[in-house]
Amino acid sequence: MDGYVFSYLHNLDEFENYVDFLVSSIRDKADKILADRFRRALMKSDFRRKRGRGIAEIYGYITASGVRVVSEAGIPIHTSVVSNPSIGIQGNNATLYLRLASIGSEFSRTFIASAQVSLEALKGEIKAVAKPILYGLLPYECVEDPRVDPVTYRDLYHVRAMYMPPYSCVLTFRTRLEYGKPKEIEAVHFMDSNGDVFLLRDYRDTFPLNKGFITVRPYLREYQLGGIFIGPRRGAEVSFSELRAVPELLPKGDERKTGGNTSLKLSSNEYLLFYHAVDKHGVYYTYVALFDENAELLALTRDPVIAPDPGVYSGRRPSTVFVCGAIKHGNVIFVTAGRDDEIAIIYRIEEEKMYEKLLFLKNNR
Repeated sequence: MDGYVFSYLHNLDEFENYVDFLVSSIRDKADKILADRFRRALMKSDFRRKRGRGIAEIYGYITASGVRVVSEAGIPIHTSVVSNPSIGIQGNNATLYLRLASIGSEFSRTFIASAQVSLEALKGEIKAVAKPILYGLLPYECVEDPRVDPVTYRDLYHVRAMYMPPYSCVLTFRTRLEYGKPKEIEAVHFMDSNGDVFLLRDYRDTFPLNKGFITVRPYLREYQLGGIFIGPRRGAEVSFSELRAVPELLPKGDERKTGGNTSLKLSSNEYLLFYHAVDKHGVYYTYVALFDENAELLALTRDPVIAPDPGVYSGRRPSTVFVCGAIKHGNVIFVTAGRDDEIAIIYRIEEEKMYEKLLFLKNNR
């Protein structure tokens, strides 16, 4: 749908018109349909537990002082926050996509910058030179949470929150990169059974599970519901009629909501979905689920693979660990996450330990 694509140029007037079109495409009544699907999919059993500190080891970290950022105009941008990083790999090198905030700005006014590092440099204190690639163009806009497509590192997904009451919305976009720079952005959009296309009002934590399916996390504001849905996709277009809630990944017990974090391709027919559950205190716990190429759930962990570890850091939002990226190198999985909405952490997980924690489902369900 060409109307949902915007060539990423420095033309504010055209971008304002694009945002107006997106807001006019929001279909709020779709939330009721999703809420019904959500409730029908709820399971009574509490499978997940919050026990333990997980199997991930802290391998490296990035603080705001460790990132040097310069704008396209050659002006240094002094950062106060570096968080929620995604990661792509090519050979022995990685590209980090960092969510940054400048000094004086709030966490609700962040942007995304990219930095090239070697895999060897991911250990310990990481220093990086970053270039802004995706940033807010309007006063009320916040650019958040990059996610790399697990099949092609050329596509980067990100969130744009438009804080403009009463029309505030949180939208997800696919970004086509050329030579590391965005060529265009395209709003992830939904097609109903009649062929009509529309947007949801709030669907952060949305990104590809694999080539043919996408993970969507609608937050249904009126119903105070947030959970993981999966549906077939063609690029950034999602089949709304086939979008389904995953019962095993919906909130249980004292959990307020669940949401996807990132997808990692393990083999030609295995995709590892990192996802989080948020308890009643607002603490994030990270679990994993294994899917095949047809988006069938094969296995999942009962205990968290990453849980907030006291004493690691003290930031603006304690006990928050938010994963946005994962790569596999040899027999090791590296996971990139934000900590306390203020710094970035690189975790290391042995692939064998990950498989040991996965509990395979009988008959795949």
